[in-house]
Amino acid sequence: MPATTVRLDKVDATQLHLDPAKVKSIAANGASDGTDPLVAKYKGRYKVLDGHHRVGGAIERGDTKIRVRQVR
Repeated sequence: MPATTVRLDKVDATQLHLDPAKVKSIAANGASDGTDPLVAKYKGRYKVLDGHHRVGGAIERGDTKIRVRQVR
């Protein structure tokens, strides 16, 4: 799957709870595994399938865009 960059205001979480400490760590240091969040495009929005903490870290950092891998 090729990576693409999307606006964070078009990304929707599908997981209700995140570990705040993990989000802060990712915001400060980046994701330890270096992988991009996995998303599916649905009705013009990107639904997070995997990588909720990475998306949360990007939001915590104040990023406006994020690199993702889109499955459909």
